[in-house]
Amino acid sequence: MSGEEKDYPEPVERVNILLVDDKPENLVALEAILAAPDYNLVKTLSGFGALELILDQDFALILLDVRMPVMDGFETARLIKQREKSRYIPIIFLTAISKDEKFVTEGYAAGAVDYIVKPFDPYIFKSKVSVFVELHRKNQQLERLNRKLKETAHALEDAYKEMEAFTYSVSHDLRTPLRAMSSFSQRLLDKHSRSLDEEGKDYLARISGAAQRMAELIEGLLTLSRATRGEIQREPVDLSSLAQRTARDLARTQPERDVKFTIAEGLTAKGDPRLLRSVMENLLGNAWKFTAMREHAHIELGVVPQSDGKKAYFVRDNGIGFSMAHVARLFGVFERLHPEKQFPGTGVGLATVQRIVQRHGGRAWAEGEVDKGATFYFTLG
Repeated sequence: MSGEEKDYPEPVERVNILLVDDKPENLVALEAILAAPDYNLVKTLSGFGALELILDQDFALILLDVRMPVMDGFETARLIKQREKSRYIPIIFLTAISKDEKFVTEGYAAGAVDYIVKPFDPYIFKSKVSVFVELHRKNQQLERLNRKLKETAHALEDAYKEMEAFTYSVSHDLRTPLRAMSSFSQRLLDKHSRSLDEEGKDYLARISGAAQRMAELIEGLLTLSRATRGEIQREPVDLSSLAQRTARDLARTQPERDVKFTIAEGLTAKGDPRLLRSVMENLLGNAWKFTAMREHAHIELGVVPQSDGKKAYFVRDNGIGFSMAHVARLFGVFERLHPEKQFPGTGVGLATVQRIVQRHGGRAWAEGEVDKGATFYFTLG
């Protein structure tokens, strides 16, 4: 036997088909016509028998004789359709009576999907049955998929709850001792610096700096977490106004810097205002940081059309840029292309931008060249 694996077709699920006729010979004839490995043909001689069987079994189709004693096919069909469990089982009437319009009308009024008069063409009859059987199988598949989707939804809900608990823990339980470390280190430096040598002072400064660094990383993770949770509230957002506000805030932090902002007017988008504000703050803040070594910095916000008709918004700067060989790392969490001492930061800003853009159905990408600036693009769905 060769080592090659063979693909075998998956076994077809057997379906139940209910045959209802008061004449045993008619049931035998139907069984002979419909016999197939994937059909389980269940037979009964009365309408009462049919009502009992559908209580315990699921059926893909019911083939129902019209003329039966005590309870005819029309009455049986009406009772079947009254029950919640059997309401949607398709019924085909089989009858030897005429095709008189009143009988056909009564049959459809009773809930039938078809009304076949004997004698009939076996091949056409089998084709009709196979259509309803296939529909039943598709419905079963949809039900299974819906169950899986519900299970997945419950799992996601549980995961969100765990994330909420984790976020709370990070926000409160972890930041509290970090604040204590930083605070007490600073107190030691302020009150007992005379009793410490230079090495001791250096150790305390390192402890305080590490605590502050950890606090910044935690805040970055919380920001990233908030960007990926909750529902998106889509509404018109004035990106130009958000950018102008962010530019003013950045300028206040270092008023001595010579930075020119060029912000296109009238840039609007449809999205979550809170999340898109975070996109502007991160991209413009990133450009502000990496133009720090420029005597005359220039940061621009604009838009360019795409081949698919969408708009691509961009933030461009004349900062230190980056090598395109490392572009794939830019949007990773905690990924850094430049030394932290030279350009401090947490390494989650661009990752946050990408998550927000993706949640809006868009994408983010970047272009750059070492010492010649960078441009960050994003689209929104």
